Amino acid sequence: MVVSLSIIFLLTAAVGLLTFLAPRDGSVDFYGTDASFLDHFSLGTYRPMLRLATQMDRKFLSSAHGEVLAGCYRKIQRNLLREYLRDASRDFKRLHAIATAKTVHATSDPNDLSMALFEQQMTFIMLVWGIEARLVLDNFLPFAVDLKPLIGQLEGLAQQTRQLASPQLSYQAF
Repeated sequence: MVVSLSIIFLLTAAVGLLTFLAPRDGSVDFYGTDASFLDHFSLGTYRPMLRLATQMDRKFLSSAHGEVLAGCYRKIQRNLLREYLRDASRDFKRLHAIATAKTVHATSDPNDLSMALFEQQMTFIMLVWGIEARLVLDNFLPFAVDLKPLIGQLEGLAQQTRQLASPQLSYQAF
């Protein structure tokens, strides 16, 4: 019980630190309005990430041109993958902020949507941290990184946010 509460406290503190100590570069304003962001947001932007996470190129370069070239290429792949992760995190934060704003202004919270949003946020953070840890260890233990859960979280939040942002029409019979 005490261990569980300690873990929850540490996770909450870590999220708080990451949220409040993260550099504010004004990148949220780059997207324009929420509606234009949702209209232009596409998961297709992250397709190259899937290729960067595989080991196929490294194996080919290693066999064809040697370990030195394969190692340099893999370093470039890791750096590019980190940039995509930063972009995915920024987009996730924006989608999460839009969805949270919609739930705050809603008159009801169907299916505990605010709790589901928090759980999605925690899951996404853990997935990003796991991928970052694998990228750090990639020099010593090269293995493929599975990005499908991360992309799935981003896709799920995008669909949920689009549903929340769409105008809700209700017809009342008088």
